[in-house]
Amino acid sequence: MSTANPAISVVVNTTDRAHALDTLLRSLHHQSYRNFEVVAVVGPTRDHTLDVLAGYDGRVRVERCPAPNLSISRNIGLAAATGEIVAFLDDDAVPCRTWLAQLAERFADPALDATGGSVFLVHPNRPMIQTRLAYTSALAEQVDVRDEALADLPPAGDGRFWTARMMGANMAYRKSALLDIGGFDEFYEWVFDDTDIAVRLAFGGKSIRPVADAWVYHAPASSRNRVAYTPVGRWWVQTKAAAYFAIKNGRTAGESGRAIALRILHLFHGHWQWLGEMQRAGQLTFGQMMSMRWRELVAVGQGTLAGLARPRRLLASAPSAGAADESAAAFVPFLPGAAPATGAVDPVTGRQPVITMPEPPLRVCLLSGAYPPAAYEGVGRHTNLMAKGLFELGHTVHVIARGENEQVTFYDGAYVHRIPTPLTRYARYQALPHLYHTLNRAHAVHERVRQLVRNDGIQLVDSPVWQVEGIVTARSGLLPVVVRPQTATRQVAQLQREADTGMRLIGELEAELIAAADYLAPNSQATVKALRDVYGLPASARYQVVPHGIEPVPDESVRPFDVAAPPASLTVLYVGRLEQRKGILDLFGAIPAVMARVSNVRVVIAGADNSLSDGFQARHGMDYPAYFARHYAAAAPAVTFLGAVSEEKLNELYQTCDLFVAPSLYESFGLIYLEAMNYAKPVIGCQAGGIPEVVDDGVTGRLVEPAAAPALAEAMVELLSSPALLREMGLAGRRRLLERFTHVQMARGFETIYRAVLALPAGGN
Repeated sequence: MSTANPAISVVVNTTDRAHALDTLLRSLHHQSYRNFEVVAVVGPTRDHTLDVLAGYDGRVRVERCPAPNLSISRNIGLAAATGEIVAFLDDDAVPCRTWLAQLAERFADPALDATGGSVFLVHPNRPMIQTRLAYTSALAEQVDVRDEALADLPPAGDGRFWTARMMGANMAYRKSALLDIGGFDEFYEWVFDDTDIAVRLAFGGKSIRPVADAWVYHAPASSRNRVAYTPVGRWWVQTKAAAYFAIKNGRTAGESGRAIALRILHLFHGHWQWLGEMQRAGQLTFGQMMSMRWRELVAVGQGTLAGLARPRRLLASAPSAGAADESAAAFVPFLPGAAPATGAVDPVTGRQPVITMPEPPLRVCLLSGAYPPAAYEGVGRHTNLMAKGLFELGHTVHVIARGENEQVTFYDGAYVHRIPTPLTRYARYQALPHLYHTLNRAHAVHERVRQLVRNDGIQLVDSPVWQVEGIVTARSGLLPVVVRPQTATRQVAQLQREADTGMRLIGELEAELIAAADYLAPNSQATVKALRDVYGLPASARYQVVPHGIEPVPDESVRPFDVAAPPASLTVLYVGRLEQRKGILDLFGAIPAVMARVSNVRVVIAGADNSLSDGFQARHGMDYPAYFARHYAAAAPAVTFLGAVSEEKLNELYQTCDLFVAPSLYESFGLIYLEAMNYAKPVIGCQAGGIPEVVDDGVTGRLVEPAAAPALAEAMVELLSSPALLREMGLAGRRRLLERFTHVQMARGFETIYRAVLALPAGGN
């Protein structure tokens, strides 16, 4: 039997993980599929799990499991389920928005008995793909991650019988199929329950077809069996289960006794060696290692004996058998009415912004090649602050960033999808490497966007002009694309007088992306002017200026200049890449003049040298620090070049400097000035680009003409010579930031644009 809208029972087995369970239940409000119930099977809990469930009285059916045994708990949930489909979900996991909708769609095929999707471990310190299109042999040889259903075939293991399998955090079955084989084998108290059920279903001729989609985001919580993200755990339980599994299923599959014995020995030896490695690495004491090795020895004996001499503990004969008679309860929908407008939930910490939402939260995808914490470049930093602000407003945010390997983490309010760039297209452009990589990257990003549409129902994409990562999506018409124009390649090429063919073609792609955008979100009026001057932006283009914003540091971290106790030496800070466009040569020219008039000054320069890329090294035969040391030798002892610094170090530099200087020839906005103002530091910039929209000349700092070293020196001397100005301008900058330039204020601007775009008629661009 199969229906187009089947009733689904979501079974959650839980013991002593109330916080994780609460996170999961709150996240289920965002499911797009409505026809489901939740059955929570609670083990012998010692925490406030029942209090959490009391808040869902009438919406969650609560069953009790007498033993800390996962398979018994699963069978109790199976017996209590009233849905045609039973979906198992770990209590420390959060499913994607369309998880149940995708499962229902799969089960529309009456021949399907079991399916499940991918599982991503999303803790920011431990990202990995836990399972995708997995399979196993009857000897417990497992391949957990494959890119497609036909990959890695034939299997490399020794087993003669292989079948697809799902991970317990994300698996769904036709209830009748599970009952046909007697449910879960209750010998498995913790692990191998999911693998064993797959093999037994296959033995019974059932159809098992996992999918790469139907994602679940997993943030493992500690339990009685293990301490999450540590080597501490009852790992011998795995050995016992594996030995039992290999015997029971290996025999059924026709494996020889020798093959089964060798497999058990291999599994036991692997754990034995692993414990020794942990002891040598200092993760276990010698006594702990020996104790755990003894338990491994006992466990392999227990598993072998049970596998050889004891019958399986299935529903008809197992401790949970009595529960099978209690399945007459009515189906109780988890979402009985209209879905409440609740904000996004952090799957790692469980945090959910407390905010009144008059409209449903948005689901947006932000693009950013570089992204924290791997990189804190300009666009990446801005995108990160957008994500933080949008999360605080209750919206679900996904970010697509560069990565060597595919992974998903939840970081600073967003699901961050790091994906590699397969170079499989545009072979004819290999002679233009920048263009070649840019085009391939745009296609890789678009494929991830398509996956996010299927799994998380994203409504729109927000792409910076820089690196044109959104161009394929914008041209595809898949969903609306908002474009953030900032300083772009064509502008940089003009500023640096470059005529590289690859950069020219990237500039053409930028123009194409801007033209294809459904809406533009420039960061300043200067950027609007640049769009008209550089790209010929038509007057009919839809746009709204959204100034950058940053996250205010706590008041106790702010360090305004102390007039009563001034420092022995004054520190001037420069932050940014060392390149012509950032005005570094003008700063070099100003430093000697400043030191001639202010004796107790030192200059700290933080940022990566970019002399190779901007052509400086080719013209002068040296990088910027070497150039300064040679041409300004007298001032060199008072100047420190730090190179690229960490985010923590950068914040320390802002906090401890007395004056911030960044004489850029052009900035579309100037986020660095806000970062200095955050710590109540006066700033000096140039009358260029969007900088005057950030720095209030004479109030929060000084503005000088670009490429004017004498004027820059004069402004620096004016402020460094006046402790009162250093303090007053610094405090004025902090006030200006709090009034106009916070990340939440910025996010509200983007929210307004996004809702306007979604209200446009289809094909409105």
